[in-house]
Amino acid sequence: MDNSLPRLYLDTTIPSAYYNERQRERQLFTQRIWHEKLSNYHLVISNITAKELGATKNRRRKNKLLALVRRIELCTQTPACTALANEYLKFLSMPKYDAFHIANATVFGCEILLSWNFAHMVKLANQKKINDINASTSYQPLTIISPYQL
Repeated sequence: MDNSLPRLYLDTTIPSAYYNERQRERQLFTQRIWHEKLSNYHLVISNITAKELGATKNRRRKNKLLALVRRIELCTQTPACTALANEYLKFLSMPKYDAFHIANATVFGCEILLSWNFAHMVKLANQKKINDINASTSYQPLTIISPYQL
């Protein structure tokens, strides 16, 4: 891992899409960027991502998912992450885990969060509110994008 590269946080949707044959176009696109573009970043996941991947029911798929992220920096959620996630939840309508992914990416100093979650994360209106909250709590802005934007 090269710490001079931009820090990019992967939420659970990215490794999940890598093996999701039910959404073949998304799977192939994810595999392509995984091999062609993600090496340009210092990748980060959180214990939330690891927990969600580890909850995969199919044992074979779960093992493949965990092997895929094994060499990625794993950051453990802190009280600062929890506090920031709770701040997001005061102003944004989104699932708790989404707020935690965003907070973890922010607190761990990631410049970019990569996600296939268009409903709550890759949403311009939410990103503005998130970065307003980040500014008011002395955190750097976070760019949340889909793999199409990478």
